[in-house]
Amino acid sequence: MNSAIKIPALFLLLITGLSCSVKRYIPKGEHLYYGADINISKAPNVKTKTIEIRNSLAKYATPKRNKFVLRQPFKLWLWYKIGQPKKEKGFKNWLRNTIGEPPVFFSELTPEINVQSMQTQLENDGYFNSQVMFDTSIKKNKWKIVYDATVKRPYLVGKVSWIPDSSDVAKDLAALPQVATLLKEGNQYSTKNIKAEKDRLTQLMKDKGYYYFTPDQLLSYIDTNLKSYTANIYMAVKEPIPTAAKTPYIINRVIVRTPFSSFDPLPDSAIQSLPQQEGIYIADPAKKFDPALFPQTITFRTGQVYSQAEQKRSQVRLNSVGTFQYVRPQFTQTAGSVDSLDVTYYLSPYRKKKFQTDIGGFTRSNSYSGGELNIQWADKNFLKKAHNLTIKATGSFEITPNDSLQYNNNWRIGLETTYSIPKLLIPFWTGHDLPLIPRTYFPVSFDWIRHQDLYTEKYLHGRFELVWNDTLTRQYRLTPLSLTITNTANFTHNTLSGPPLDSAYKYVLPTIVIPSFGFQFIISNGGTKKHSTYLHAGVEFAGTTLGLIKGNHGYFSTKVANAYFMQFVKAGVDCRYFLKLNPQVTWANRIIIGTSYPYGNSPFLPFSRQYLIGGANSLRGFLPRHLGPGSAQATDIQQSAFPQIGGDYKLETSTEIRFPLAGRLKSAFFVDAGNIWMKDSVLYEKAGQLTKDFYKQIAMDAGLGLRIDVSILIIRLDLAMPFYKPWLEEGERWTFKDIQLGNRDWRKQNLIWNFALGYPF
Repeated sequence: MNSAIKIPALFLLLITGLSCSVKRYIPKGEHLYYGADINISKAPNVKTKTIEIRNSLAKYATPKRNKFVLRQPFKLWLWYKIGQPKKEKGFKNWLRNTIGEPPVFFSELTPEINVQSMQTQLENDGYFNSQVMFDTSIKKNKWKIVYDATVKRPYLVGKVSWIPDSSDVAKDLAALPQVATLLKEGNQYSTKNIKAEKDRLTQLMKDKGYYYFTPDQLLSYIDTNLKSYTANIYMAVKEPIPTAAKTPYIINRVIVRTPFSSFDPLPDSAIQSLPQQEGIYIADPAKKFDPALFPQTITFRTGQVYSQAEQKRSQVRLNSVGTFQYVRPQFTQTAGSVDSLDVTYYLSPYRKKKFQTDIGGFTRSNSYSGGELNIQWADKNFLKKAHNLTIKATGSFEITPNDSLQYNNNWRIGLETTYSIPKLLIPFWTGHDLPLIPRTYFPVSFDWIRHQDLYTEKYLHGRFELVWNDTLTRQYRLTPLSLTITNTANFTHNTLSGPPLDSAYKYVLPTIVIPSFGFQFIISNGGTKKHSTYLHAGVEFAGTTLGLIKGNHGYFSTKVANAYFMQFVKAGVDCRYFLKLNPQVTWANRIIIGTSYPYGNSPFLPFSRQYLIGGANSLRGFLPRHLGPGSAQATDIQQSAFPQIGGDYKLETSTEIRFPLAGRLKSAFFVDAGNIWMKDSVLYEKAGQLTKDFYKQIAMDAGLGLRIDVSILIIRLDLAMPFYKPWLEEGERWTFKDIQLGNRDWRKQNLIWNFALGYPF
C-alpha cells in the first residue's frame, strides 16, 4: 500500500476506533444528544433573514450537545479516558473538566420548555401568533431534536403616546426629547426596544434631578391591530409612585473623606467644622492632599441640580487622576429636606511612594533576545497635588543568533525620570471641562548602549507633552518640544581597521540633535459588540526653526552646538478594524501607512525615527533587518554597523482570523504584506528608493499562530512562511514553486518562528 493510501486509511481507522471507544462508555438505555435542527417557515411579509431568526431561537435549544471534531466527540472521549479523579481538587480534576467535557444525553432534554421560550422570543420580536413545534429525529443512531418554527407577519410600531397625567413627573417625561427614541412609527415591534426606551427615558430623568427614578416606574401598554399589523404603544407612570421617585433633587453639600474607616455618614456638627475649598467640605485629617485638587476633579457644587451624567463625570475624573485606588460617591437625602441631597466621596489613596524591582527576559522585533533589570521608585502624590514623579533605572543585555550580528551583542544602562502634572500647563485653557483629567508630562531619559564589537551610543532625550481627552475614547497628545541628542564614540579596533565600509557609513557616526514638534490623535472605539476600531495618527516636524535660522548647504553640512541638527517632516497612521464573526471567532485587520520628507541637513530620517518592518509584531514571515528597503537587502556590514535597518516610508497590512481550540488555547491564521523604502539612494542605492513600481516590492507571508490566554496576558507563538520576496529578480519573487518542506536548509531559511507576549495588534 503506497503512502498516499496508507495515511488516510490509518486516519480512518483512528476515527473509527475513537467512535467505538466512546460508545462503550455510554450507559445502557442512554443516547448521546447530537444537537438540534431549527427549520424556519416564513410568511411572505417577513423580511428578516432566515439565519437571523434561527440564531435568535438557537440560544433556547438547550442543552448544547458535546463538541465534535470530524464528527467525533473528542472532548467527551478525553473526559472518559481521564476517568473520575479520587480527589475533588487537583491536576487530574482540572484536566478532566478543562480539556474534557461530560456527556450530554438525550434524556436530559426538555424540548417542551424550549418551545415555549422560542415562541416567547418570536412574540418579543413582533412575530405575534407564530408557532414552534418539535419532533425527534433518529438517523444512524444519532438522536436529535428538530424544531419547526412558523413565523407570521411581523407587527410594526404604530402610534406611541403618553396616557394623560397631570403630575409634574409625567409632564417632564412627556417633554423629554424624542429625537433619539427607540420606538419609531413603522419600525418592527420589539420588547427589547421598549425596555431600552424605558432605560433611555430614565437616564434623561436622572439628568433632570430625579435621582430615585427607575425604569420600574414606567409602564407600557400594547394595543395590536390584526388588520393593519400594527402595535400602538401607550406609556404611563406607574401609580402610586413613591414621593422620592417623583421629586427632582438639588445638591446641598459636597463632602470628601480620605482616608475613611467606615461608610457611616458624618454628623452635621462634624461636617460644619471641616475646612472648605470652593464649597467642598474636605475631611483629610492627615493633610495628604492639597485642597485645591478636589474642586479641580469634582464637578458637583452646592445648589446644582443632580445629574447622573455629572455624577459619572466626577467619578471618571477622580479615577483618571491616578492617585486614588478606590472612589465611591454616596448620595443621601439631606436631613430635614425633601428635595436636596448630600454627596460624600469616599477616596482611598494608593500608597504614596512605591519601590519596585522587575527582572525578566524579552525578545525584540529586531531579532535580539536578552534580559533586563528594572528598578523603579514612584511617588503618586508628589507635593500633595497628585503630581506623579517616577524614577526608573534599567540595565539590560541583548544577544542575537543572526550570523551577521553574532559579535555585536548590546549592553545598555538607562535612567529615566518622568514628572506629570494633572492639568494642562498652557495659557487660556485649564481643561476643567474635559471628561478625564488632562496631564502634562516632562520625561527625561539617558541611555548608554555598547555595541560590543563596534562603538558606544549615548542618547539623551527630553520632551514637554500635553495629553487630554475630549471623549472617553478620543485622546490628543501635543508635544510642543522634543529634544533628542545622539552621540557615537569609543570605536573598537575592528571597526576602525576592519573591512572598508561604504561611503554611507559616515552618516552613522556624527553627533546629531533632533529638535521637534509633534501631534498625535488616538481613537479607540469599542463600537458595537460586533465591530470595533482603533486609529492612531501622528505628525512630527523636526529642525524647521533651526533651518530658518542657520540655513544649510547639503547633507550634514550645518551644526548647532557642535552637533548636526536633523530636518524632516514625518507622518503616519495605524488603523485597525475588528469584526466578531461569532462570539468565539474574530477577524482582525490592520494597515499602517508611514511617510516622511527628510530635507536640508538630512538625507534620510535619523535611525531612531526610521520605520522598521519584520518580526513578531509586523511581517512575521521575515526576520527584522532582513527585509527592504525596497528590493534591496542590507549587507552584513550594514546590518552590523547601522543602528537600524529602516526606511523613510512604510506600507504594511495584516489580516488574521482568531479562533479557539480548547479551553485557554487559541489559534489564528494570518497573512501579512508590506515593505519600507528610502527617499534617497544614500544608504542602500537605487534598489532601496521609493518609485512608481513600489507595488512590485511588497513582501508577503502567511502562517498559523498558537496563543495561550492566561488572563493577564497572551503567550503567542506564530509560524510564518514568506511567499513573495521582493529582493529576488522580477519573475522569480513568488516562492510557491520553491517549497521543500522535507529540506532542512529550506525550512531553516523559510519557516520563521515568532515568540511574543500579547497579540500582534
